[in-house]
Amino acid sequence: MQTTQIPRKNLNWYWRLVGTGVAFSTFGVGGLIMALTIFPAMMLILRDRAKRRKYAQLVICRGFRLFVWMLDHIGVADVQTQHIQRLRDAKGCLIIANHPTLLDVVMIVSQLDRCQCVVKHELFRNPFLFGVVRAAGFIRNDDNPENLITQARHHLGSGANIMIFPEGTRTPSHQKIGKLQRGVANIAIETQADLIPVIVHCNHDTLKKGVPWYRIPPSKIRYRLEVGHPLLFNDINDPDLPRAKQSRAITRLIKDYILDRLNNDFAGNRT
Repeated sequence: MQTTQIPRKNLNWYWRLVGTGVAFSTFGVGGLIMALTIFPAMMLILRDRAKRRKYAQLVICRGFRLFVWMLDHIGVADVQTQHIQRLRDAKGCLIIANHPTLLDVVMIVSQLDRCQCVVKHELFRNPFLFGVVRAAGFIRNDDNPENLITQARHHLGSGANIMIFPEGTRTPSHQKIGKLQRGVANIAIETQADLIPVIVHCNHDTLKKGVPWYRIPPSKIRYRLEVGHPLLFNDINDPDLPRAKQSRAITRLIKDYILDRLNNDFAGNRT
């Protein structure tokens, strides 16, 4: 009778397992410390709300950059970028990206000095991160649609970029992209903002929704952020179409754009 051999884990695997646990613990504790120290101090020093949010976002971006540096140096994950200056030069744009893993927002925001984000409402109840998202003035994804549009228009009008994942949640395992929501298209139509596409490539099918952090891949996680040319709103929208058809057309264009650039990722090759 044949028995199935379970692959033996090498020393590097156990090192990355411990490193992953340390990294996520550090992330949570770091967020809590910032919420209890840095951001309250900002509220006392900076009376202007817009300026306070700007500096809070700078602290978050730099904190994420430090976290990514730590992930790289302990052998858990690293990130490479392609045409990242397009992202850094953008003003008043919607940053759209696919969402294959838990760390996508960290990898993208770590490349910037300021970024507004549409985030899950659960983060506003997270004991480690609620102070962070509140201080930065991030937008809840479950907010009243009218209020969400109003906030987006305000931030975009001030020159801030807003990052949003069109899928609304992480991509299901072994799929290139999940079902897209129409939130991005609706915001774009109402604000006439241009889109900056960021394609997140990852060499492993890991850190998916429902997958525990300790189910680590067989080798270091490697991200590549590919920033595309801006998708100008006037080029991708047909104002002669009814409002609902405009939204569907833009959503379909975004999905096709992302899929065209994910042909060689793990979901297709699983290697």
